[in-house]
Amino acid sequence: MTTTSTTDLIAEPLRAAMVQAITDTGSLTEEIWRRAFADVPRHTFVPYFYRQGPDGTQLRISADDPEHAAEWLTAVYENKPLVTHLIDGNTASSSSQPSVMAVMLEALDVPDGRRVKEIGTGTGYNAALLSHRFGDDNVVTVDVDQDVTDAARRRLELAGYRPTVITGDGARPHRPAEPGHVPSRPYGGVIATCCLHHIPPAWLGELAPGGLIVAPLGAGIVRVHRTNDSEAAGRFLASPAYFMPLRAAGDSGVIRRPPLPDGDARPSTITADTIIDEAFRFLVSIALPPLGWQYDLAEDGTPFGARVWTADGSIANLRDDGTVIESGPRRLWTELESLYGIFELHDRPSRDRFGITITADAQHVWLDRPNGTGWTLD
Repeated sequence: MTTTSTTDLIAEPLRAAMVQAITDTGSLTEEIWRRAFADVPRHTFVPYFYRQGPDGTQLRISADDPEHAAEWLTAVYENKPLVTHLIDGNTASSSSQPSVMAVMLEALDVPDGRRVKEIGTGTGYNAALLSHRFGDDNVVTVDVDQDVTDAARRRLELAGYRPTVITGDGARPHRPAEPGHVPSRPYGGVIATCCLHHIPPAWLGELAPGGLIVAPLGAGIVRVHRTNDSEAAGRFLASPAYFMPLRAAGDSGVIRRPPLPDGDARPSTITADTIIDEAFRFLVSIALPPLGWQYDLAEDGTPFGARVWTADGSIANLRDDGTVIESGPRRLWTELESLYGIFELHDRPSRDRFGITITADAQHVWLDRPNGTGWTLD
């Protein structure tokens, strides 16, 4: 087993290569954030991760396992997400893909001296990057699981960072008192590292005038400016984003699949490869409730069958003969077919053609313009 100092020395060129790789993708453009990624040791925050083994079980790859130590350190500095926390064998938390983190952090255009709040502490790596940029006293990070926040706090201190770490519901307000019992300032920005299906109204009330929210909404990233206490507006970034959902304590966020439907099949007007289209999947993530997905893949990776379901027990099964069977309260495949028609009608829109308007009464995602085609979020 290597010592910490040896690991740090080995990690330096790996970290430099990761920063260069992220820069080369165009995701990391600002020098102040390049310095943060270059200085903060990701391996301190990801001492282990999980990957799926040949038999489908989750293998723990860690720094303290001589058999996997080299694989661990190499993987930590690749531009890939890493599963870091399981609940009942299901992924509950991860260290996000560094290039996606860079896009979101650069979108968090908050002036120096303003406080920022992170929803979804996870490993603590993103909180360390925020602390490097804004200073410990200006960073508050929240996660729902006590074991996650305890571990993140230890790792942050080990790396030399001491932001405020809170265990709590990320959808609720958190305005901890500042040193010297000074009344807490409103946040200049809120950044979330968990998937949302609407913007929690409490977040707007925590923002300073003109403050902004950067968050994964559906399968995209939205950047929203507060216009008053209960209203905001913004647009989606071009980058895709797939994050674990905002969840309650002890909940993995997994949508359990109901039994496969039986009954009469009908021809489908869309194919299995239609629903893996990146741009279409984003629209689905906005227009429909959270879905569970499952695919049948040929040896070359081409999908030929699929299942899709929701938490209310609705499920659709696309079979390899191109027919589909639906059951439950919703006709999910029929909704997908209808939505695909809208997608085609509007020339297969990319994420950055979408925006959002938030009022006290509703949250509305729109295409191209606020009074254009749109969807009201639940």
